[in-house]
Amino acid sequence: MSKDKNGLSQELADKVRYFIQDTSPARVSLNLRALLFGYLRSAREGLPVDLDMVLDDMEALFELLDVAADEKRLK
Repeated sequence: MSKDKNGLSQELADKVRYFIQDTSPARVSLNLRALLFGYLRSAREGLPVDLDMVLDDMEALFELLDVAADEKRLK
């Protein structure tokens, strides 16, 4: 499997490109945030022990979606 200069396989790079082109990163970001915070509000008790790791991963994903939305808007 060939990889680009960033270490991404061609398939992964294509999937990311198609996702950004075919969806609204801003909408996905808003929907995921609403889902996450809705869940956190309803499940205050009994949250998973690794919640910090989940929140770190979600924050990284939101940052990616925000950059994708900004770049898509500037086109």
